[in-house]
Amino acid sequence: MYLIHGELRSDLTLAAALDALRPRLADTLAAPLDAETVLACAERFALALIAAEHHPLLDAVSRAQLAALCRREALQAKRERELGERPFSLRRRDYREPRFEAWRPLGLVLHVTPANAALLPFLAALEGLLAGNVNWLRPSSSDQGRSARLLAELLHHDASGRLAEHIAVLPAANTELSQLLADADGVSAWGGDAALAAIRAQLPPGCRWIDWGHRISFAYLDPAAASDEQLDALADDVCRHDQQACSSPQALLVDSDDPAVIRDMASRLSAALQRRAPLWPALTPDLQEAAEISTRMAFHRLDQAFADSQGQLLTGDGWRLAWNMDQALAPSPLFRSVELRPAPRAALARILRPWRTHLQSCGLIAPPARLPELSRMLLAAGVSRVAPAGRMHDGYHGEPHDGVYALQRLSRRVSVSLDDAALPGHATLDEPPAEPEGLARLPIMDKTDFQNQPPNDKAQLFFRSGGSSGAPKLAGVSYRDYHHHMRAAADGMLAAGLDPATDRAMNLLYGGKMYGGMLSFFTILDYLGVPQYPMGGPSDDDFSEIAHFIVEQKINTLIGMPGTVHRLFECESAVLRRYGGVRKVFCGGEHISDGQRAYIGSFGVERIRSAMYGSVDAGPLGHACAHGGDGEFHLLAAAQWLEILETDSDQAAAPGAIGRLVFTSREREAQRVERYDLGDLGQWLPGPCPCGLATPRFRLAGRHGALLRAGTIFLNPAALSEQLGLPLQWLVDRGDNGGDRIRLLADGDTRPLRQRLLQDPMLHEVVSGGLLQLDIIATPAAEFRRHPHSGKTPLVLDLRR
Repeated sequence: MYLIHGELRSDLTLAAALDALRPRLADTLAAPLDAETVLACAERFALALIAAEHHPLLDAVSRAQLAALCRREALQAKRERELGERPFSLRRRDYREPRFEAWRPLGLVLHVTPANAALLPFLAALEGLLAGNVNWLRPSSSDQGRSARLLAELLHHDASGRLAEHIAVLPAANTELSQLLADADGVSAWGGDAALAAIRAQLPPGCRWIDWGHRISFAYLDPAAASDEQLDALADDVCRHDQQACSSPQALLVDSDDPAVIRDMASRLSAALQRRAPLWPALTPDLQEAAEISTRMAFHRLDQAFADSQGQLLTGDGWRLAWNMDQALAPSPLFRSVELRPAPRAALARILRPWRTHLQSCGLIAPPARLPELSRMLLAAGVSRVAPAGRMHDGYHGEPHDGVYALQRLSRRVSVSLDDAALPGHATLDEPPAEPEGLARLPIMDKTDFQNQPPNDKAQLFFRSGGSSGAPKLAGVSYRDYHHHMRAAADGMLAAGLDPATDRAMNLLYGGKMYGGMLSFFTILDYLGVPQYPMGGPSDDDFSEIAHFIVEQKINTLIGMPGTVHRLFECESAVLRRYGGVRKVFCGGEHISDGQRAYIGSFGVERIRSAMYGSVDAGPLGHACAHGGDGEFHLLAAAQWLEILETDSDQAAAPGAIGRLVFTSREREAQRVERYDLGDLGQWLPGPCPCGLATPRFRLAGRHGALLRAGTIFLNPAALSEQLGLPLQWLVDRGDNGGDRIRLLADGDTRPLRQRLLQDPMLHEVVSGGLLQLDIIATPAAEFRRHPHSGKTPLVLDLRR
């Protein structure tokens, strides 16, 4: 049974199948395969297996095992453990140097799979897909179309339709294998030494050889831990797969050279085999395998009859245990045949040395205090994997196999080096990722929707969600979510002009009380490798210590709220003017006014920029660059997707038109952020950016729906502030008569403000009627009220309770 471009065919010859595959091969290899396509397809396939009551190709146990292996979390954990987080991102290894590295597929990988593991061909192809390869599978003659049918079923769940170009099943005869090898960039093959040598001899020059040869596994026993429970567990490892798996123990090595101890361990293990063997269905060896077993057992009897060494052959219903006093690891003829030998730990390395290249797993039975030492000794002797008795066949997601990571063998490591002056703000050379699948079918989410879906059990880190008015709720992220966002934000800070090679940064953002500003930028600067001083925002107006460290430590970069930075320069103007070494100010959390910008710039600061745009709920969303104006940002495309929708409908806004900013967080696992309307307005910026980044750009354009109800009417503070043309802050609380009061703090001439505000008939009516108290207070912007948790200076602080 052939599988060609997603279609099962039984009417083909190998030559016809290759003629169908080869014309498309170069184009398929040239178009990178998105890992999300593979993960989404495998997840749907797994869910279908779970939902099915039965399967024509799989028994219940195999169906459950395959479903577990295909779950998104399992495959994602495997990929990240073996290749790292976002392995195909072509990014700087060190932000200080323009040297970019990533993993890339080998290309076309031919998988030559064995007959003794029914699911292995499917899993081999799936591993190849995870690495982004085109995979040609040549199953064994006993496969009988099983793998082709299973893989066709997997492809049925591929919404993209792309995976069919990356999988083919070609049941070629041994004499036809050379026809498949001719196109291969890598060959992954299973088998014995002779079979693998025959395949390797036919490889074309430069083709990577990925061999999975026969391995031998054993158990190692410290007699001090030899309980019946442990011996029963070892017997289960022997019987579970009839020693057909590479992880099956073929021998038991005992940490002793005392014949009495060895005899006792043999007697007790034989009793365990007698107890446990009937619980496991037995395989029937074929004629050749049965002859091998009979021959080996006959030699054991001859040794006992004619040799001086001690030993015995113990047998039961379908199992055999042979022991003697030879200090050697002896492979067994399988099918529940166990060789038991002495192996004092002092001699362990010598005993295992002849088998070093073939060793795989060791089932270790020892007292807890001796487990570290014995584990180190076994690994030093060549063992690749140590596991408890009873769990020799139980791996974990992402576990190395035969001492290597499979996905690394199926991938190649690539690099790009650039001149220092080339693309200075580029953390990656990646193409912006595509729109998340199925997005248009989802409803729009607002703040209430977000807060009504509490963080799930993957949430590990919690921050206040909002809190400028009212009682805050919590937003939760997993550490994986958090570090994904912070890595993306670090990329954005590099683009904004933070230079890890020359800058020394002081972090003046507020932290604590479950506000993440200071903590987030601590992580961002950590990723960048920038020397940093996590000072935090001051709890009072004493900036002297901050100024002292700026001068003493030659700090040239400040990160903080505009109000905090402005107040620092005001309070310590003499010290900072004399120092003159602050060259960069990166602001977060709020808009920096023209007056603040001019004043800070008068101290010799060359770069004043709102470096990052984001929210606690959705994380960092956009970043500045050296060529963008105030309020203009590049989308943090590695972490977010942005739609700009019309203000009065959920249709996409026209290019350049102002609309609602609606964000979707990529790979957010602890709390769903899908089509989240933050309440901000913005517009797309046309054309490529001079900085060279290919990510989309947008400009903020205020808030929508930002109405304040006070004194029975609705006000729009953002719109009114823009009309009045002064830095303002609206403080809303209860007045002397218990009604609503607005204290309007204004930096500038306050005399015309009241008159201009009361030109609005409704506002005039509620103020003159005593329903709303309006006080206008001349206040420098640096003295506007800060939020107690975030340190932000919000436009509106609603203090009513």
